[in-house]
This record gives sequence, structure tokens and C-alpha cells, in this order.
Amino acid sequence: MGRLFPGVSSFARYLLTFALDFAHGALMMSGVLVVVFGVYQAASYGLQGLNPRTMFGGAAPSHKRTPAEDVVPILHTRSEAPLDSSQARVATTISRRYRLSPLVADELVRVVDQEGRTDGVDPLLILSVISVESGFNPFAESALGAQGLMQVVPRYNSERLALSDNAMESLFDPVSNIRIGTQSLKSFIASSASLETALQRYGSSTGVTDVGFVTRVLQEHERLRQAAGQPAGGRGTVAGASVRVPNS
Repeated sequence: MGRLFPGVSSFARYLLTFALDFAHGALMMSGVLVVVFGVYQAASYGLQGLNPRTMFGGAAPSHKRTPAEDVVPILHTRSEAPLDSSQARVATTISRRYRLSPLVADELVRVVDQEGRTDGVDPLLILSVISVESGFNPFAESALGAQGLMQVVPRYNSERLALSDNAMESLFDPVSNIRIGTQSLKSFIASSASLETALQRYGSSTGVTDVGFVTRVLQEHERLRQAAGQPAGGRGTVAGASVRVPNS
């Protein structure tokens, strides 16, 4: 019987080595499959394809995403008309200053123009607020919960969010965020004695305590007005509110 033990021990070592080699190979193969699947998702659906809810829990996107949608998702506008020369210059300025894809800058200018015209708010003012609030980052979120391009705070906009199809995610959707942010800005303008006061109230509602917020917005507004070919300097009128534009 004693002579059998060496054989049994050798067989056990063989089984253990085989099991370890098999496990190692399985892990390597799993890793390769995960990488291949990730590449496939990204190639087919863009960055949204890497969302775990899309990969494992939800329906896959119904269309292949464009480069513009990868940076600023779901920028669906109501008009595909080309930008006029003034809008094109503004889009180029934004693209260069904030390192945005020209495709994204063009779409943002279209969306902002549409929402601004709908609510009677100067589109250049909306773009100026976006530049200061988020730097055109649609996924920005502050420590106080302000979200998206215009840093909208959900608890202060519950009624507007209730009208959205997907309230939990709508503030990270550029179009919805711009729509809600513009409506909020309009309400502050309508109830304030001056645009400066309206902007200060808007900034406070998003958690901005910096006293220079208003100045930065107005300086950016002046830069965009010049890019659009509007008269520079002095005073201007924005959505019915008189404003003095500070020097840059």
C-alpha cells in the first residue's frame, strides 16, 4: 500500500496543475471576450454602448451614433437649415475657445437659437451662461447637485422636470437641459429690475457664490456679440432687460 502513495500524490498534483491551467486559460479567454464585446458596443453605438444599463439591462440604441452625439448626446434639432453667417461665426468661436467639435458647436447653436426664440431670451446670453456654468460639458455636476450644460438644480425645477419624458436623466440631455435652463433664466429676467440682478439670481440658484459670475457671463456675451457682428461695447438690450457690458 505504501508504494501506492507516491502515485496518488503525483496524480493529485497533475489534477491540481490541470485545474490551475484551465482556470488561467478561462480567465484569459473571458478577458478577451470582454474586450471584444466592449469594442463592438463602442463601434456600434458609441460611448452609450458602454453604459452598463445598455449592455446588460436595457435595449440597445436603435441607431449608430455620430461623432457629435458621442460628445453631446441626443442633439436632435427641429430644423436642419444651415447656420446663417452670424450663427456660423458664433459656432466657430465656441468651437475654438472651448475645444468642441465643429459639428457639436453647430448643433448647440441651433438648439440654443430655437429655445431662445421660443422663450424670448437672447441665444447669445444662453450660450454665455453655458460657457460660465459648465464650459459646455453636458455631464457637469456640482457638489450641490446642479447638472448639465446650464447647471440646473432638480429640486428648483421639479415642475419643469415633470413635463420631461425621463426626468431622472433629462438634465444630462443637452436639449432638455437648455430648454429647462432657458425657462428658468427667463423667469429670473422677467422678475428682476436688471439683467445683472437676474444673472446673479440665476447663478445663486445653481450654487454659484462667486461675485464675479455676472461679470464673466456679460464679458462672454460681449465676445459672442462681436463674433456675431453685433455692435460692441456700451449698453445692450437682452430680452427686455437693459444691461451695461463691462470691458473685457
